[in-house]
Amino acid sequence: MPKELVYLLPTYDPESAEHFYHLYDFLRGLHDQIPLIVVVERMSGPQRPGGGLRLIRVHARPPAVRLCEELFLFFCARLRGVRKFYVHYSYTGAIAASLVVRVLGGECFYWNCGLYKAFTPGRRAPLRERLAHTRQVWLLELSLRLCTWLVTGSPRMAEYYARGAHLPMGKIRLLPNFVQAKRFQSVGREEARRQLGLAPSQPVFLFLHRVSLRKGAGYLPQLAEQLSGQLKSFTLLVAGDGPYLPELRARVLERHLTDYFDFRGWVPNREVPVLFRAADVYLMPSQEEGFPHVLLEAMAAGCPFVAFDVGGVRDVVSPGQLPSIVLPGDLDRFASQSLRVLADLPERRALVENGYRRVQRFSQERVSRAFIDLLRGHPHAWSEFQGKEGPVPS
Repeated sequence: MPKELVYLLPTYDPESAEHFYHLYDFLRGLHDQIPLIVVVERMSGPQRPGGGLRLIRVHARPPAVRLCEELFLFFCARLRGVRKFYVHYSYTGAIAASLVVRVLGGECFYWNCGLYKAFTPGRRAPLRERLAHTRQVWLLELSLRLCTWLVTGSPRMAEYYARGAHLPMGKIRLLPNFVQAKRFQSVGREEARRQLGLAPSQPVFLFLHRVSLRKGAGYLPQLAEQLSGQLKSFTLLVAGDGPYLPELRARVLERHLTDYFDFRGWVPNREVPVLFRAADVYLMPSQEEGFPHVLLEAMAAGCPFVAFDVGGVRDVVSPGQLPSIVLPGDLDRFASQSLRVLADLPERRALVENGYRRVQRFSQERVSRAFIDLLRGHPHAWSEFQGKEGPVPS
């Protein structure tokens, strides 16, 4: 067991709408077992996370300057005896920690889980955009090669990095995302709808994501048109903010679909259980995913979903949920499966029960133990995350 661990977070914000929100409680729990020094690149909101966690803020914003500051912080930590560094997503943090341990010894664990080569700008894109993308890919792949261990979420993502970045599989470790299931069962459907001002009997489809083309927001108007061909009325609840939101609103208006859409804007992650509990079907038409945390949240809340088959999605779901995994871009199948999940009560019930059982394999407690074993040099095989299923909540 390491005497101390430096853990780098890209952001600390208790009001965050991102998956980082889950990590804050995770780190507080880990701190009971390992003395943690948490380095944060961007910080907002209250800076006292509780649980005895110590936060060190990185003040530099430009990447080159931030890299130098992180080099200094990690160098000082290494001189104090810290031998293990865990970096979540940040490529400057990964490069800095990797350089320190290569010179002074130790290990750098680098978590990354995303289709980083997706959406490569075409030749018609502005030169500045193409150069920025090339630079970002180069820096990420440099991080992947320099780190001691790449940690990613699922076997499919491990294969993606091995193939795309030409990494040996022996360098890659698996650690899935996790969720506290009880948090997503704290409110009933009727109460959730009352809080959101939704009609008790109205069909509700939920899109909860960053509103961007990568996350499939561009498909929503067409999906709404296809759903409206079979349903007299429904609500497509859009929760999130992002660069595509103004264009999405304009397209909804142009196509006369405003009666179907309910835009809620940015929602902090601490409030998303109410959204999932109020929804009948969660829609994830993403074109890019790694190990989607939102699917764990949907399963924990008992909300069946329909999703495109991208990244590590198939590694997240159970065999019984595979009918709801659709080939990317197949909107006809996506819409028809969404309607089927809504209308076919036996299938819906089976999907909910499969989700409840599946999500218990990715509990915070289980992943915490796997994290500790990873630091000890005893990484879990993927089969160890596929163990005995728990009961379905009443």
